[in-house]
Amino acid sequence: MPQLITPDSARVAGRGQQAIQVIDVGRDPALKSALLSGRLTNLVAPFIYHDPSKQIAYILMPMELNLRDLEQQRIIGQLTQAVMRGLPENAPRAYLLQPRIFFTLQSLIEAILEQDGITPEMLRAQQERADLLRDLLRITDEATLRARARENDAKIDATFFDILSASIEANAMSGREQVAQQLANLQQILVEETTYGKAIGARLAALEAFRKSPTRETLLEQLLAASDAETREMLIALGRRLLDYAFFQQLTLRIEAADEAGKQKLIALRKEIQEVRDKVDAASRAYLEEKAALIEAIASSDNPLETARQHDAEIDDAFFAVLQANAQDAQRRGDEQTLKALAAVNEVVMQVIAERQPPEVQMINMLLAAKYPEETEKLLNEFKDVADDRLISIMAQFADQLAQQDRTDLGAKLTKIMLQARKILPKHDPSKETPAGQTRPSNEPPKPVIEIARR
Repeated sequence: MPQLITPDSARVAGRGQQAIQVIDVGRDPALKSALLSGRLTNLVAPFIYHDPSKQIAYILMPMELNLRDLEQQRIIGQLTQAVMRGLPENAPRAYLLQPRIFFTLQSLIEAILEQDGITPEMLRAQQERADLLRDLLRITDEATLRARARENDAKIDATFFDILSASIEANAMSGREQVAQQLANLQQILVEETTYGKAIGARLAALEAFRKSPTRETLLEQLLAASDAETREMLIALGRRLLDYAFFQQLTLRIEAADEAGKQKLIALRKEIQEVRDKVDAASRAYLEEKAALIEAIASSDNPLETARQHDAEIDDAFFAVLQANAQDAQRRGDEQTLKALAAVNEVVMQVIAERQPPEVQMINMLLAAKYPEETEKLLNEFKDVADDRLISIMAQFADQLAQQDRTDLGAKLTKIMLQARKILPKHDPSKETPAGQTRPSNEPPKPVIEIARR
């Protein structure tokens, strides 16, 4: 859960951080996942959560603040006005006049999740599985662990494996490699011991067999051996380009050679393959059309950067493939106006991608883009309040990568910047970190030993 800072304690508890009272996911989509995962450590109550795409405005007004009705209404008015000021002129506003009030953070988060189709019952089921995952991780004896996994076979389902996979990823990304390996070892045991795990294991084996030998023959053999529709769908999607005349000719030969029972089974499989293939093709076309529509939306927007930020999660490899295809088509037709508009879109989305990067990487990219030595010196003096000389070791890693890529000009520039940084950035002070065995400040949330992801 995020750590709530009340207005009375905000000045002390939020030291060094800007207090947050407006969570507008229309302007910054990343705030939603940060709130739900408990990563907002400078969140001040009362606060407003605003999602213009769903036209919802939620306000947390904790009862412990003991505010009178008049004071509550004043705060509600201030928070909704703060959101309205940031909306485009033609954006809907009526829903902001009656924001929904919550008295606990948990109830507000549940309401947000419910808007995404996640009901309280689903949340309880997820929590049960998260608790089971923690219990299994506490078992050190492998035989006992395997027995406990078999006992809880019904609970170790798709939701459980989703939480487990997300937890492995979350711990690996947080630098807890040993914990991530412990979770991965547990995953392997569950694949061996549980009903759903064995199905996952068989599916992974089928997909791996096809990846090692991506031929029509292998695809057909794995489709014939697959015991569930989901595995067959994944194989068909993975091997779509091989589902041609030659593939179906092989399948027809199998049908003709089979006995009557086998013949009917293979005919049903052929029909299933054709239907799934058509569904995959339709989904692929719709997906690419969505990317084309997003490119058009960014290009025609009054604020292209803000539009791109609102659709950050949709900017992926497929987006760039469609963007490049459109640019090539415009170049072939000699359409300079469209080519210029697409180049502008590319520039905007590259900025959004840069914003996804960790702060240290953003700092280094800013330094590389700045003029040396005047602008880089100015930037380093700005960075010294939020960074120390540990940034230099990251610069050194970047310099090595640039050297391996034969980008010696940038590597040389970064080396010069590193020399500047040694004179400007303060030295890392370990004494400011929480020593082992001591209690960290109340405003600083503890780093979890094992991070169980929320799905």
